[in-house]
Amino acid sequence: AASPAEPIIPGKDYHSYADTNAFRVRHLDLDLSASFDDRRLSGVADLTVTRVSPDASALVLDTRDLVIRQAWWLRGPGDLVPLRHTLGARDPLLGSPLTLNLTPEMSGAEFSVRISYQTRPEASGLQWVPATLTADKTHPFMFTQSQAIHARSWIPLQDTPQVRHTFTAAVRVPAGMRAVMGAESPGNPLELATDGIYRFTMPQPIPSYLIALGIGKLEFRATGPRTGVYAEPSVVEAAAWEFAETEQMIQVSEKLFGGYRWGRYDLLILPPSFPFGGMENPRLSFITPTVIAGDRSLTSLIAHELAHSWSGNLVTNATWRDLWLNEGFTVYLQGRIMEAVYGERRNAMEETLDLAILRDELATHPARDQIL
Repeated sequence: AASPAEPIIPGKDYHSYADTNAFRVRHLDLDLSASFDDRRLSGVADLTVTRVSPDASALVLDTRDLVIRQAWWLRGPGDLVPLRHTLGARDPLLGSPLTLNLTPEMSGAEFSVRISYQTRPEASGLQWVPATLTADKTHPFMFTQSQAIHARSWIPLQDTPQVRHTFTAAVRVPAGMRAVMGAESPGNPLELATDGIYRFTMPQPIPSYLIALGIGKLEFRATGPRTGVYAEPSVVEAAAWEFAETEQMIQVSEKLFGGYRWGRYDLLILPPSFPFGGMENPRLSFITPTVIAGDRSLTSLIAHELAHSWSGNLVTNATWRDLWLNEGFTVYLQGRIMEAVYGERRNAMEETLDLAILRDELATHPARDQIL
């Protein structure tokens, strides 16, 4: 981070090692296997990179606590050229820069590299939940939380919201379990993959913090033509009833903000240990089970995560110093959705409760934490 004596440069991401003025990742291909015994993801990441500076000779990526096994230049189909790579000193917050030294032949406007790697059990962006802490207590569960700078703990990449890229993924999971991602999937959501491999495609470019993966004993219930819920078997029916108005929320939102551009909007109900209310991963919001109240009284959370499909997911803060741009506009959009679906009185109650919470926080926070 910049020292207090240095002026803050607008637009500079102080939370990433990546030099986006030299290179930008355009596309990511993941091939990963999940081991619950070892609490690790293992596999390869292929990065398609666009050159910004003609003189740049080293590609710097963000990592945190990754085991980097090897790196190659993908010169052509099946033609892998080893690349010299170095992993820099570890910063407790930012992790370690991974530097790939490019060969003189890699001087074109675009190239691809492959990185073979493995996560560590302590990866900050991966939560490995034992079966005893799930709803059904029959299978373990794993979910990611990439926001704000945790994607680098399970994928080597340019972990900054300034870089958007598409991706594909193949994820291998244990028998009887399902993998879901914030992406398109060609499989039938009512059936498990017989080979244990789940494949995904994300055609819309997204920043790294919105890459999301969940693995567990999951079932699916549709709640509309483009909406549904994934949850453990004992939870899925209650979740489908609780969030049955999601399609109506999308229709209202489109009238207010413009067309919904992400295809489907599904929900993944996580184990009770999920540390947030929700996470706005495109196409698949992660939701805490604590909002399944049985009377649809806490659906403002769904309105909030859905609103991020416009504010945050389409237009994103350039640096994490300006996270308020994502969340502030989203809270406003959330209110407009709630007002349109449930009426002015319900929305006024929601805003009154939020104001009371804000006043409590301002009364207990030091001045420097009250700025936003």
